[in-house]
Amino acid sequence: MTNSAPMLYQAHPVTGEYIGPVFADSDPLIEGGWLIPAMAFTEAPPAVEPGYVAVNVKGSEHVWSLTPDMRGTVYRIDSGEETNWQQLGELPAEFTPLQRPSINHTWNGSNWSLDEQAKNRKECESERLWRDLEIDNTQWLRERHRDESDLKLDTTLTEAQFAQLLAYLQSLRDWPQHSKFPTFEFRPKAPDWIIEFQ
Repeated sequence: MTNSAPMLYQAHPVTGEYIGPVFADSDPLIEGGWLIPAMAFTEAPPAVEPGYVAVNVKGSEHVWSLTPDMRGTVYRIDSGEETNWQQLGELPAEFTPLQRPSINHTWNGSNWSLDEQAKNRKECESERLWRDLEIDNTQWLRERHRDESDLKLDTTLTEAQFAQLLAYLQSLRDWPQHSKFPTFEFRPKAPDWIIEFQ
């Protein structure tokens, strides 16, 4: 036995992951002997490439094996949902380390790809929601004008304004059938004076 303590290479007791070098302690019962703790080895682990970790796998013919290290933030391929992954080894097929760029992207087996149909559906849904809200927020002006007319009162809106209001409401109803739907820039434009009543 040598008089200098040998270098040992320690593995994590649960995961088997290499955690660093240690020096052996001298054996108090055997002169010149050394104590080698559990999960410590005299063989150094191999050089580790990015994305891998050296691991002692019980029952393996080699002291150290290189194992993929995907721990950290990963994403479900069915929803893009973020998950904190803490296991060594390959990721299960339902996860990827690649972040989903948007809700309009779907997993194609190796990467996220833009689903144009899904994107268009979501944009159409959003524009219909805007259109419905705009009608709800505007048609009270039409109802008030009609009520004032039926009661033979002075109307708040002029006849020209009322005609513009009716035209705007109709353009909102027709917006989903417009050739430029659902492009935001081509939304029907409200008459400038409507802002005074909002």
